[in-house]
Amino acid sequence: MTSYENVCSSLLKALDESDNAVDKFVLRLKTDLSDLGESFLSGPSKMRPFLEAAECVLFQLETARNLSNQTSCGLIDSIEAEINIRVKTVLRKSISGIYTIIDPDAVNNRSLVEVTKSVISGGVRVIQYRDKVNDRSVFLENAQSIQEICDDAEVTFVVNDAADIANLVSAPFLHVGQSDLPVESASKLLGQARGIGRSNNGPIEASESEYSGADYLAVGAVYATSTMGKSSRTPVGPKLVQKLVQETELPVVAIGGIGAENLNEVRSTGVQSVCIVSSITMAVDPEESARLLVEIWNSGG
Repeated sequence: MTSYENVCSSLLKALDESDNAVDKFVLRLKTDLSDLGESFLSGPSKMRPFLEAAECVLFQLETARNLSNQTSCGLIDSIEAEINIRVKTVLRKSISGIYTIIDPDAVNNRSLVEVTKSVISGGVRVIQYRDKVNDRSVFLENAQSIQEICDDAEVTFVVNDAADIANLVSAPFLHVGQSDLPVESASKLLGQARGIGRSNNGPIEASESEYSGADYLAVGAVYATSTMGKSSRTPVGPKLVQKLVQETELPVVAIGGIGAENLNEVRSTGVQSVCIVSSITMAVDPEESARLLVEIWNSGG
């Protein structure tokens, strides 16, 4: 008997034992399913721990599928569907209010961490970390720091473009552009309980992003802007944004050239969120600038 056959024989004997890893696995799965079910009823107190728990159970269910008969597999399918619906609901509801991007090129040479703390203190609800200049090790270190700040404040954290970094820090969201990884490909690199947002410059791109499985649609530039190299984009205007809001059930994030002078107009389109960068992160006092914009947003237009 070969060593491979010996290993297989030992494994089969282990599976026949009453006190074996399979029994322990099933017991753990039952406990985790029960805990996750309770959070469905009470609502997760913090998003990231909920997503991590859901991801763990989804992974366990895939293992259980390999140990189960046809009837059990049908039940597993039903449980997975319920968890995925809940995960998508939690993720999509978290995209709301004022959203800003922390980018080394748009913080006036200040600390990314300090600017992040300031804008969150001002009421920003979604933070995206975008970095096209630093080495990957620095990118990862900064992402970890910003993720921790967002966790403490219960603010949604998004990593721009880098699916590997998003995975390593367990970011709830990855954001991709039209020239980045396709949504379907990015989702294969992420955990099972993560969301993906995508940039769009019009209805055709937005429709394709929704069809491909995006969890929110960033639309713009709404107005002319030169922030982060987007001066060449033709503004889509608030009317087109309003049309897209009416045509999708996904959260829509308006972006580009938005500030205190036109925030009410954008708010009136029905978007769930607006992404504002230079008016916040380039301001002399990012916290106070964020607070002003949050007050305008919360006033309801």
